[in-house]
Amino acid sequence: MHNSQGKRIVKGTSVSNAGNKYAAAAFTAVAVAALLIIRGALFSFESLDYINFLSTWISAYRKMSFVEALAAKVGNYNPPYMYILNIISRAGISDLYLLKSVSIIFDFLLAFFVMKIVSLKTESINMQILAFLLTLAIPTVILNSSMWAQCDSIYTAFALGSVYFALRGKSKSAYAFFALALSFKLQAAFVLPIFAVFLIKNKIKIRDCYMFFVVYLAMLMPAVLAGVPIGNLLLVYINQTDTYHYLNLNAINIWRLVGNVDFDAFRIVGLYSAGLAALGLLYFTYVNRERLVKTEDYIRLAYLFAVILPFLLPQMHERFFYMPDVLSLLVFLYDKRRWYVPVTAVFCSFVTYSWYLMDFIVLIDYIYLALAMMIVIFIILRDLVISMRTDSLITKEGK
Repeated sequence: MHNSQGKRIVKGTSVSNAGNKYAAAAFTAVAVAALLIIRGALFSFESLDYINFLSTWISAYRKMSFVEALAAKVGNYNPPYMYILNIISRAGISDLYLLKSVSIIFDFLLAFFVMKIVSLKTESINMQILAFLLTLAIPTVILNSSMWAQCDSIYTAFALGSVYFALRGKSKSAYAFFALALSFKLQAAFVLPIFAVFLIKNKIKIRDCYMFFVVYLAMLMPAVLAGVPIGNLLLVYINQTDTYHYLNLNAINIWRLVGNVDFDAFRIVGLYSAGLAALGLLYFTYVNRERLVKTEDYIRLAYLFAVILPFLLPQMHERFFYMPDVLSLLVFLYDKRRWYVPVTAVFCSFVTYSWYLMDFIVLIDYIYLALAMMIVIFIILRDLVISMRTDSLITKEGK
């Protein structure tokens, strides 16, 4: 009797678990379908960036052979993204739709890596699915790919992949994925300082750094083989930094708090301020390296580096806060008390997107939004300090 009841209990539990899995799968499928429908509704929108730049670059490639296009001086992006435009120009399908589809594919890769990073905290499938869906539902993620036709999901997906592999101790994969991220956009460098932390904590090995150079150079190789001097390719990002001579390019950062000032002088101030902030955070981490034991503290550090640099640097566009928006979600997923961090960060970015894409005027002045971001940064920095001190006290008490 006892055994038969036990079997019935086990069987009932098994059926219940199976039902939960089917329910979770059905909910995920419906949610993904809804998110794809939302994206599809935005497909026909043509942004000024697409009209003035992306579409003209694709049209220029269409007039050349594939190999000629690899060597052509078209656009000012690094070669990997230009390869995608080159391929799209030969597909015979809507350039706009294909371009947006590529970015949306990387929306899903981005969501996958957010989910995998959350899996380091919890084995709960429901929490991991929630992380996946919330990433796809971030308004700026939706607008960036399906409305703006931008490629920020590509470098951010690879950058978060590199963080995930570093947290797992997969050194070579971490270097390889960061190389992929940086080969698409310079803004991947906003999380570069976290790799110094990974080195300090022995999460990655310095001997494996060759993987970064191998992968990065491999991404440039098609253009090199087509005849482009490698020196020119290595200078692409340096040339990009001299494109716009404005302290602020519709970004919500510290430069929203100043008026008309001398660009050259304050550009130097911004560069030094960002550099000192990153070095200061690295110094704090190094001094307290034995106290850095929680994965959530690595997430906090990644977010702080990713948001502080564009917040202090001059010449920042609104889209440069794309990666901090996604990392702010991870901050919340690791610390439920900080639900307002992604709400604030994404709202600030959404305001800038709305103004640029839709001429939508928000009555909240950018200055107040910049102050709100300063408060968020301070709170996460405070959380990091308190968390690491708590770990130190626990260690001492354990001894």
